[in-house]
Order: sequence, then C-alpha cells, then structure tokens
Amino acid sequence: MEIRQLRYFLDIARTEHLTQSAQNLFVTQSTLSHGLRQLEQELGVTLFDRLGRGLKLSQAGESFRAYALRALKEVEAGRMALAEMDGLRSGRLTVGAFPTFLNSVAATVAAFNRAHPGVAVEVRSLRAAPIEQQLLDGELDLGIASYPAEHDDIEAEPLFDERLLLVVGSGHALAGRRSLALKGLDGVALALLPRTFAMRRQIDEALRQAGIKPDVQVEMDPVESLLSLCRHGSLASIVPERAARQAPELQAIALTAPAMVRHAGILWRRGASRSAAARAFAALLHEAASA
Repeated sequence: MEIRQLRYFLDIARTEHLTQSAQNLFVTQSTLSHGLRQLEQELGVTLFDRLGRGLKLSQAGESFRAYALRALKEVEAGRMALAEMDGLRSGRLTVGAFPTFLNSVAATVAAFNRAHPGVAVEVRSLRAAPIEQQLLDGELDLGIASYPAEHDDIEAEPLFDERLLLVVGSGHALAGRRSLALKGLDGVALALLPRTFAMRRQIDEALRQAGIKPDVQVEMDPVESLLSLCRHGSLASIVPERAARQAPELQAIALTAPAMVRHAGILWRRGASRSAAARAFAALLHEAASA
C-alpha cells in the first residue's frame, strides 16, 4: 500500500468524481483509476460503488476512510519531525493559495528561496475548499486564503486586508473618476471572475445589498486576464488592490458606499506541528504584508 493511493482514495471520497479528483491531485484520470484499483485489490474489497459517472463510498470504503485519514496525518507528522531535525538546509514546503493571492505570494516565495535555497517550494493554486481539505489531509504545510476559515479544524491568523477596486482603460467613460459609489456601477459593463471564486461571491453580495444588478458581460480567470480585457476593450472590472498595482496603465477607482474589502489569512491544520520551513515562510508573509 502506498501513500499516494491513500491520497487518491481520500480525495475521490470527497469529490465522488474521478475527473475532479484527477484535477485536484494533478494526475491523469487513468493514473488515478489505476491507483484506486490497486488499492482495492490489495484490500480485497470494493471501496466505491459506481453510480453512472460518479462514485459513492461503499460500506467498506466508509469504514476505511477514518483509518486512511489517521494514517496520512501520522505520516505527515513524521515528515515534519524529520524536517525539523534538518532545519532549513533541505526538505520541501507545500503551500496552497487562492489564485487571486498568487501575485502577493510570488515575492515571498522568491525571498524564501534566496534565504533557504535547499528547501524545495511548491505553490498550488487552489480554491477555498481544496485548501482546507488538503491541510486536513496533511498535503499542505500552510494555506493562504480568506480569513477566517470555514472548517473548525482549521485555524487562521490574519495576514492582510485589501480593497477591491474598479479598473478601467484610459478610454473608458469612468477613467477620470477617483472614486465611485457602488450604485454608480448600475449599467456599467463588467468583466468579472466566475462565480466559483470567493471574491466574485463577495462582489455579487455587495452589489445585491446596494440594489444593483450587475451587467456582467464576460466571466474569466485569472485576474490578469481581466486586466488585459480592460486594456484592450470598453469593459471595466473589479480586482484586488495588489493586482491593480501591477497594471499602472489602467485607471484604478476606489469603490465606496460601502467599500469592498477582503481579508486574507494564513491557514494551518489545528493542532498540527509546524515545520521550520513553514514557520519561516509564514514570517516572511507577515513581513511582506506589513511593508
């Protein structure tokens, strides 16, 4: 039995879909299916019932899941203990971050690499639920996502707050504005992130409370694509302040009445030991946030 097979099993148990789990785990669907079959053959049981295109845990799978979770957590604790013994000379650090936070994380990754070149860093672009689940499964050392966390077994510490700003091209009708009340977005053609993003849901809720039904003509990710649309067309977008700073050729307009602010935090699995690399990386994140 291999650790990767347990990871495959636990993710499929969560998604109940091979295609989604393959995307989450960064493997092909055939690799995932083969790993699951090997695990079932070794255990001598069927872990999932096949229901059309989906999968559902069998009775045996339900029983095995708790043991698989416990095993992965113990292995992860052992890995962290060994990494602690070796300090920051070698090892691996795995970080999960919201796609919309990646711009903010890049400088910290570079600073960490300069200080600790022996530690390999993997940054996974993930949504909220996968970040928290992979922390619980021991697959991530820390996460960078919205604050506070959703799951009770995830603890979060505040990292930074940032405004969401309206951005437009130089030829847009609103280009001369320095600020705009949310009600002023009525009738403005927008390009926004898809509704699967937490930031988009925050925007939709703020506009709903302001009594505005947004005119969303394009949905696209990542944020860099939205900025490119604003450069080359007549659409406006709403993006994080840090992202807007990366596009000085665009006009950034403060949104008011009320302002939209999102809260970022560092997420940890509650009660888990934190490796020296994870603590050092978190310290650099705080340093960058306060700069």
